Amino acid sequence: MRRGIGPCVLVGLIAAALVAAPAAHATFHLIDVREAYAGTADDSYVELQMYAGGQTFLTNHAMTVYNSSGALVHSSKFTSGVTNGQNQATVLIGDSNVQSKFGVAPDLVDPELSISAAGGAACWNAGGLPADCVAWGNFNGGAALEATTGTTVGSPASPSGITAGKAIRRTIEPGCPTLLEQSDDSDDSATDFSEVTPAPRDNASPITEKTCAGAPNTVIDEKPPAVTNSTSAEFTYEAPTATSYECKLDSATFSSCPETGIEYTDLSEGSHTFQVRGVNASAPDPTPASYTWRVDTTPPTTTIDTHPADPSPGQSASFTFHASEAGSSFECSLDLGAAADSFASCASGKTYTALADGEYTFKVRATDQAGNPQLAPTEFTWTVDNSLADTTPPETQIDSFPPDPSLSSTASFTYESNEPGSSFECSLDGVAFGPCAASGITYTGLANGPHAFQVRAIDPSDNVDPTPAGYSFSVLVEASLPPPSSSPPPPASQPPPALNPTLLFTKKPPSKTRDRTPTFRFRSEPPGASFQCAVDRGTFRACRSPFTPKKPLSLGPHKLQVRAVGAGSNVLRFRFRVVSGK
Repeated sequence: MRRGIGPCVLVGLIAAALVAAPAAHATFHLIDVREAYAGTADDSYVELQMYAGGQTFLTNHAMTVYNSSGALVHSSKFTSGVTNGQNQATVLIGDSNVQSKFGVAPDLVDPELSISAAGGAACWNAGGLPADCVAWGNFNGGAALEATTGTTVGSPASPSGITAGKAIRRTIEPGCPTLLEQSDDSDDSATDFSEVTPAPRDNASPITEKTCAGAPNTVIDEKPPAVTNSTSAEFTYEAPTATSYECKLDSATFSSCPETGIEYTDLSEGSHTFQVRGVNASAPDPTPASYTWRVDTTPPTTTIDTHPADPSPGQSASFTFHASEAGSSFECSLDLGAAADSFASCASGKTYTALADGEYTFKVRATDQAGNPQLAPTEFTWTVDNSLADTTPPETQIDSFPPDPSLSSTASFTYESNEPGSSFECSLDGVAFGPCAASGITYTGLANGPHAFQVRAIDPSDNVDPTPAGYSFSVLVEASLPPPSSSPPPPASQPPPALNPTLLFTKKPPSKTRDRTPTFRFRSEPPGASFQCAVDRGTFRACRSPFTPKKPLSLGPHKLQVRAVGAGSNVLRFRFRVVSGK
């Protein structure tokens, strides 16, 4: 639940060590929240604990309290430091009744301190420096707290709220089980804290933690990014039972290094590995802490992989590109003529639309993971000419279809467009058009009776065929038909269909139309009739409304005939002419 040391602070640490200044200089942030108590009558407290020596300079730094949503509700600010700075010393911030209840005088008395047992968070907040936090109960403000302070709290401790009369205290493990150390902070409050009987300690309280026997356990606290363009690297580390430290870089041998940290300069480009081990009277740490990172000072380059034709219409101009360094980020600019660059963040592809006529220059530049910017952008210049735009819709043709009538409840269709790269939309029995594969479509479980299929192409310029190709057919599955028998009379509530119903067109094209696949709708009076259709001199075949010829009609005169099945000679006819034009 800790943030990293900033580079300026770390440089101060190392410089102080080199001039033999006290180890406490500028290291007051090496403190964790150890214990928190909600209380009931002005006796709340938060106890901080040092995990490294010399943490006495607290002036103008604060312990902050947040509500369950992660909003700051109170700050207890120090106006002076504390006396005891040895490792594992504690600092107590408490309400006005803490001393009377527990017999311990807080190092900072704050009568306004209030901690809700139901849920919240408390943080040691060293100004702009890193902080350590604990959350409990119904706290759900982790994102807000991390955005504000940069700290991570994980799952709250005591998710049902802190039990009355109990405090939450950090568990000092793993590592040395009697000594607070960096490894005791897992960034998860529920893991690190558990409920205990309150036992506050102030800065004058005796240190009860004892040094672990055996070799120390070493942890690296501060380190460079995994990929960096800096040729310097700074490290701090800790092993609470250590009396000294030994460090090594790459293939060098271990040698003594300062307990406050070490800096390496003039590093070569490439991968480096730093190791450090604490040493005490028992032995050096048998498992040194290790960290590997990469120094990269080489600027990346960007290659444009795809771009629009030159010239091209301005409906859409798309670019794809990649950088010489994986994981790079990009900025793109598109300028008309001699306009100034307008770089903005972009992904590994960029599309521009609705461009006016003129000469454009597209530029892209990368910044790699190490922070190296590309020295000069990669660019492509081309001309937009909107007179080249494709506004002609495609024409659709059905290539394969089921027989009519079909003895199967499954129907498959294939189709094509006269424009390569087209996509398709299909409709069956008048439902709304929806996307369908260019390779074809299959319908299953079709009911007995007439069906109508339509398909339309959409070309790469998004022009839609306004005259979809259509095909009407009937399904006649013998297994689903009733066995031959003498037909019983229809129920009294359903009179038999009229012998010669009236047929009516409800939709038809004009007598002169440019539509080569016109759609017709028709019905019978009374309703319930089955229909047969014939186009021009073709034979009558089962059909249904709506009806569309299965192949585009030629230019010239045509005739559609519709009749009711078994209804005598009543035939509905419509004559029309297909004319040229768009």
